Amino acid sequence: MSESNALQLVERHLSRGIDNIRGSRNYYRRGAQLQTVMLAVLSAATTLLIGLNAIYHNAALVAFSLLTAGLTTVASAWTSWFGFRQLWAANTVTLTRLWGLRDQIDYDKAKSENELPIEIVDKYHERLQEIFADHNQEWKKIRSSG
Repeated sequence: MSESNALQLVERHLSRGIDNIRGSRNYYRRGAQLQTVMLAVLSAATTLLIGLNAIYHNAALVAFSLLTAGLTTVASAWTSWFGFRQLWAANTVTLTRLWGLRDQIDYDKAKSENELPIEIVDKYHERLQEIFADHNQEWKKIRSSG
């Protein structure tokens, strides 16, 4: 395989990795935001219902406050189990590393007029594989701690 073909392969894998990790990061960011808003709304609703019951002494308010308190507990467990915030952060770290590798490749290509020695291309490939392996290890660590 020529240097040019090897570099194109690394760049394709890098581009695909950036697209995949960016998609995952956005998914986990939305999940983390949803979890946060859901917990806040359920907690506020519970507090409001308890307060209204203190004023009106209505059995329906008690029932609804117990329901929202129970849902808050379930939502809290869901937040802990799925770890969207940690996965969002891990994907952001990986994406930043991938962008750094992409920028280094672009810089080195500009310096050398797109003629990089195979040794340099091999280093890019090794670094890309290391980034993916580190990301996978972090993902497994986060998922196993849930």
